[in-house]
Amino acid sequence: MKKLSVLLFVFYVCFFYELSAQTKIIWEIGKADNRSDGMALAPADYARFLDHDFGWEDRYFLIGHSKVAKDFPYVLPGPADGWGGTGPTSGLRTHSANILFGLKNTPVKGIWKLVVDLVGYQSITPPLFKVSINGKSFVKQLLKHETDNSVKGDITGAKELVWEIPLTTSMLNKGGNEIVLTTLDGSWMVFDQVRLVGPQGVALTKDKGLFLRSVKSANYEVLMDGKRFQPLLVDVQHLEGKPLLSVKIDGVEVFKERLDSARYQFEVPMPAIKTKKSSRYSVFSDGILLESGMVNRGPEKLFTPADYVDTKMGTAHSRWMIAPGPWMPFSMVKLSPDNQNSGWQSGYDPSFESVGVFSHIHEWTMAGLGMLPVNGPLKIKGGNERSKGEGYRSEVDKSTEEAPIGYYKVMLKDYNVKAELTATTRCGFQRYTYPKATDSRVMIDLQIPAEYSYSLKNVTLKKVSDFRIEGLSRQFTPGAWSGDVNQDYTVHFVIEFDQPIKKFGTWVDDKVATGDIVESGAVKDAGAYVEFDTRVNPVVQVRTGISMVSIKNAAHNLLEEVTKPYGWSFDKVRGEQREEWNKLIGRVKISSNDRREKIRFYTNMYRATASRNTWSDLDGSWVDARQKVQKLSDPDALALGCDAFWNTFWNLNQFWNLVTPEWSSKWVKSQLAMYDANGWLAKGPAGMNYVPVMVAEHEIPLIVGAYQMGIRDFDSEKAFEAVNKMQTTPAQKVGLGFAGNRDLEAYLKYKYVPYDKGRFSNTLEYAYDDWTVSQFAKALGKTAKAQEFALRADYWKNVIDKESGYARLKKSDGSWFPDFDPFKSGANEHYVEGNAWQLTYFVPQDVPALAKEIGVEKFIDRLSWGFGESNKLRFNAPGDQYWDYPVIQGNQQSMHFAFLFNWVQKPWLTQQWSRAIVDRYYGYDLANAYLGDEDQGQMSAWFIMAALGLFQTDGGCSVAPVYEIGSPIYPNVEIDLGRRYGRGDKFIIEAPNVSRANKYVQSATLNGKVLNSFKFPASELLKGGKLVLTMGPKPNTNWGLGN
Repeated sequence: MKKLSVLLFVFYVCFFYELSAQTKIIWEIGKADNRSDGMALAPADYARFLDHDFGWEDRYFLIGHSKVAKDFPYVLPGPADGWGGTGPTSGLRTHSANILFGLKNTPVKGIWKLVVDLVGYQSITPPLFKVSINGKSFVKQLLKHETDNSVKGDITGAKELVWEIPLTTSMLNKGGNEIVLTTLDGSWMVFDQVRLVGPQGVALTKDKGLFLRSVKSANYEVLMDGKRFQPLLVDVQHLEGKPLLSVKIDGVEVFKERLDSARYQFEVPMPAIKTKKSSRYSVFSDGILLESGMVNRGPEKLFTPADYVDTKMGTAHSRWMIAPGPWMPFSMVKLSPDNQNSGWQSGYDPSFESVGVFSHIHEWTMAGLGMLPVNGPLKIKGGNERSKGEGYRSEVDKSTEEAPIGYYKVMLKDYNVKAELTATTRCGFQRYTYPKATDSRVMIDLQIPAEYSYSLKNVTLKKVSDFRIEGLSRQFTPGAWSGDVNQDYTVHFVIEFDQPIKKFGTWVDDKVATGDIVESGAVKDAGAYVEFDTRVNPVVQVRTGISMVSIKNAAHNLLEEVTKPYGWSFDKVRGEQREEWNKLIGRVKISSNDRREKIRFYTNMYRATASRNTWSDLDGSWVDARQKVQKLSDPDALALGCDAFWNTFWNLNQFWNLVTPEWSSKWVKSQLAMYDANGWLAKGPAGMNYVPVMVAEHEIPLIVGAYQMGIRDFDSEKAFEAVNKMQTTPAQKVGLGFAGNRDLEAYLKYKYVPYDKGRFSNTLEYAYDDWTVSQFAKALGKTAKAQEFALRADYWKNVIDKESGYARLKKSDGSWFPDFDPFKSGANEHYVEGNAWQLTYFVPQDVPALAKEIGVEKFIDRLSWGFGESNKLRFNAPGDQYWDYPVIQGNQQSMHFAFLFNWVQKPWLTQQWSRAIVDRYYGYDLANAYLGDEDQGQMSAWFIMAALGLFQTDGGCSVAPVYEIGSPIYPNVEIDLGRRYGRGDKFIIEAPNVSRANKYVQSATLNGKVLNSFKFPASELLKGGKLVLTMGPKPNTNWGLGN
């Protein structure tokens, strides 16, 4: 026995010696010494993680190029860590450490493993650790243990963990590779070392000014100069210098581009072919070969602007109003996967790898009608977001998740069901592919998690045939945004299946019942389930119509939008949505050879026209704020709802007025319909109610801006009557809501809002609205009213303290607030979602006058300082603490700041900082697309205007509106004006030499004439023509100074 033990010992020693002789450390980050010394921020500077720009998808560590002490943080925060950005209103912030490396070769045989060595991790809420290698994911839940302070540099009692992940050669690429380390749940972890072990003979590539991430042929074709090409997608990371990237296909050079910064995914043009073939590609940097290989080519579908939309982009830390899914323009039905519990920023977050329900309504304060395909034992509760296996919710296979325009797909792992979603404006269409079974079930849940929780006042669920269910759910939301405002609405629905229902059941609270109908008053929970036999046909399709008015109207919506035109063709519904989106977002054609730029641009266009809601039925019926059914007389009009119009004049209004003017008209007509029905316009028409979200009455600039931009197919006299009332009548209750300006009486009495009588910064917001009314009156020839409101438009001057140069808190007795601090005094209370530093600049109607009041040099210097400071944090506020920082693109109060420089003779600073926001704040991925709060398209619309190089600081509300020039990011843009509202055919913006470095305007021409001003009349754009901007890498301080 002793001899056998010796022999086994010798065998194992020899085996592991042989094994180690066959492998080596390919690369390593840090030393395996159970310390984080040498890594960035080590040993204890974790709180500055965001200050050092760590954690974002676009931040990377490149093996052989990046420096450990500077570029790899010793700690990775989890969603539970406030210092990582998570907060009550900022949502869950997940972060990643992204490791790039290139392999010269990947031997067919050999042993590979990735080793992640941790010094320690948070003991009470340990991380759910996810590692992805070229998209292949591994997840490990770390266990609770004794107190661990390794994040603070104290390794006493730290819980070391070494996770060895075996890899196969097929998981690694010859060429570029990426490893992503992230925490899906829980708290922080501290790194000791990360290393890759692989076979002897494996070598790393060396960078030559750039890193080649990947090369592959696209599964689509594009049109270039009237010819079809199948792109070769060359994904490359710029590192340093200005390397010249060139590409050859079968020995012929087809592409070359000089890189100056960041990442590109070039669509290298390969001529389209009609039969399949293979071609050799070669990629060079400054003439030196980086990579050569073979790609397959063949005939593919033609890509359209809509095909570049990625509805998952920006869904991390998003709110209820952003989710992946098939949303039509301003649709009533917003069918999407929900995976979070109720509360602020509930809905969908990609860090949760599960789905609780597919729900139909995603309006700010409204939700309803959830469905999910399941099987197995009956469960009637949806379950908790963090409790695996609880309720009927299901884990999902993230690798199967797809969310292009008009479509959503995912595999539900718990049930082995493929779920697919598409939709029309008022109807959902789902396709479930089940395993062969007799208990294939669909859950129909009326009480689902939402941003604003609701109670069920009464419910009806009725099986009317073997293929159809009808019902309603009356839902009550107390304290909808404001403590004195409630919301009461009824979701009516008709649900049809293409297979006969084998079993129908319901539940009310915890009681499950059978029978064809259930009707109940107030309950905590209610729903139904239907079962099918899928042994012969595993596919069950379901189409759903909804209405806020009646079941009859829901049925009519379903009949006209789906049943008549498409029957049971899921693919036709999906195709029609794609075509509808192309009609809208195809109106702006951008020229770019970077696929990521097209995805970013067209996804932002999608968000700007998808995130708000239609609430009228096909017959024009809608429910007003007093629960009365109204009917629109104009067949083209719609009842449209949203969270608010707060500061949309710096984003959505401009975009709609330029690109989709018919939708601007619909929004104005919807407001006038509310005025007809209830006597008031609405600042927050969620569900056509008066939700007093935010402050002021910024639906007024929406109406005025549309009129001044030539959109005049509405009753302008009635519109003026309405806006005049809003600015002269004290606020009051309307239905369960509240309409009007709460601080109007104090504002009119004191000619400002004293901080002891109301919210002080309303002075500035009310004054702006007054100015827009004055401009509207002037346009309509109402001279006396124009003068009256023009005087009020200057009330902002009453709160500028010339000594400090700020809009300083002022009491009703005229005294200034003592010991004033522009960042702390009254922050987020008297300066709405901001501080005095920010709100001082809220005079968009007269920037030169504001600068004069403050002092022009002080105005410029202070603003320049603010941009420099905020650039460090990507112009976002960690934890949504907007008032702690100067320039915050993540909220509305700062969205005009970059364009203020134009008005004080510094247009090159507008170009510099508007481009900095585009580059730093707006990304391309799940988390970095919008770093702050994307309020139903506002962030997206701002990006579109800035990317075009156009802006209207005053919201386009003056009698003679102008466009201000910023820094466009595309060499050519064509805006289809379509002869809408008397406009021309198209307007073209050319910037032929623009790049990430070439961001400064050197000279300009407008319709062939030299333009020396930073602005030009909007009428010149609307009649059609061309703006040509010559761009360069350095400011031309002589351009843009003319009138």
